[in-house]
Amino acid sequence: MIGLVLRLYPRRYRREYGEEILAVYQQTAAEVSSVGRFREAADIAAHAVRMRLGVSSSTAAGRLLARAAPLAVGAAAAYGGVHLSRWYAGVVASPGPVYLTADAWSALLLASALVFVGAVTALTARWHVGVATLTIGLAGLAVAAVVSGPAFGDPIVTPTMALLTALVVLACPPDLRPGPGACAAAGVMAAAAWLPVTAMYAGALPVSTDYGLWPLLVLAAAGLAQSVRSMSPGRAETAATAAACPLFLAYAYTTGAWDLLLPALGTAAVVPLAGALAAGAHALRLRGRSSPR
Repeated sequence: MIGLVLRLYPRRYRREYGEEILAVYQQTAAEVSSVGRFREAADIAAHAVRMRLGVSSSTAAGRLLARAAPLAVGAAAAYGGVHLSRWYAGVVASPGPVYLTADAWSALLLASALVFVGAVTALTARWHVGVATLTIGLAGLAVAAVVSGPAFGDPIVTPTMALLTALVVLACPPDLRPGPGACAAAGVMAAAAWLPVTAMYAGALPVSTDYGLWPLLVLAAAGLAQSVRSMSPGRAETAATAAACPLFLAYAYTTGAWDLLLPALGTAAVVPLAGALAAGAHALRLRGRSSPR
């Protein structure tokens, strides 16, 4: 099996480092169980695919995905949490008994719970375990949406955006995994995106109109805040925000944002607008430094 995995590497890289990778794998495989060997082979395969696609830590694409990964995980946490909150609000409002059956809605609920738990685990404790759980949940969400999308999403948009989010998170180079600061910022973003929507479902807000824009606005604001804090032009932060927003775009699409012209334009423009604001703030900062005193 390891021979097939090594063939995933680009030919030049395989010629230079293939024997070394094989020797390290064989030494590690002799000391671990079959599950450990499978995990090592999976890690090598993931690294090979990243090398072939040019998303290693030495490339601009890899560094971009490293920026986007914690934001994508935070978006997944908010997205899964919103589904759980909506289910719980329905349970509280329903006079009938609560029970789960083997149907698409129960599959959505389980997938949302896996997404939420995996995302929280990745941002607070163990990135590798959390990402694995999150990926399984997103795959389950995609399958459930295909089977019965109109019940809670769209059978094309929802699974596409879920799988895109999983790819963004999985493509993050292992040596550029987000640190505590990036994870904390993503967690704050997720909480800010989730809490008002949950309050709306619970009837605790004075307004009841929701066109799905709030989570996307929060994500765009998080990218803007990062660019202002790092005093950068905002290009990298805008690109990372765009890579992290698929689930929030799916939420906006399935909750009515694109049924009306103004919310639709807002959905399409909010991320690049945040980038433009960041670029403008950077330009003003540079002009202020260069102006004579």
